[in-house]
Amino acid sequence: MKKTPSTNTEPQKNGFWSGLCLGVFCSLFLATVLVYTYLSVGGFRIQLDQDRPALFMRDQIKAEAFSEFNLLLEKLKLELPAALKRAFQAPESLFIPYEDGAVSLPREIGVVAREKFQQLAVEAVLEFLQRVDLTPYVEEIGQEALAKARQVLNQEVAGKTYYFDAHPLLAIPVQVATE
Repeated sequence: MKKTPSTNTEPQKNGFWSGLCLGVFCSLFLATVLVYTYLSVGGFRIQLDQDRPALFMRDQIKAEAFSEFNLLLEKLKLELPAALKRAFQAPESLFIPYEDGAVSLPREIGVVAREKFQQLAVEAVLEFLQRVDLTPYVEEIGQEALAKARQVLNQEVAGKTYYFDAHPLLAIPVQVATE
């Protein structure tokens, strides 16, 4: 005997697809809640090697100091003759003292002596500037910058927690630790 569908009963719907959709939705909802909770409470921990940024800053400061010192020396070499000429505006007459008095030399000798002295002073200073080794000064500045950078990283960055606002409802804590 055959069963005929009665008019009073509804045909059965396939519950597989609705159950699958409900299961996927619930799984996604729970995963989202778990990720949100983990990120808002646990956050991230960043391990920062304090030597890398400190060494990078040291190298940049050393390069800048070396170029600035070289620029200063070149400027000094250009301006030195005029500055020495202004500095040696002594009287044009020279006196040679002795026991009972002094002898005055002619004016021309004073002018020549002053010019010769200026020339010798310029040559001596330029020769000294040619031999100046900037490396020890630049290295000292670099080591001071390295120490200061490490100190600032330890004081201002290490061990602090920063909050990244990923969404108005989600602030992710990011803790920075140094090695």
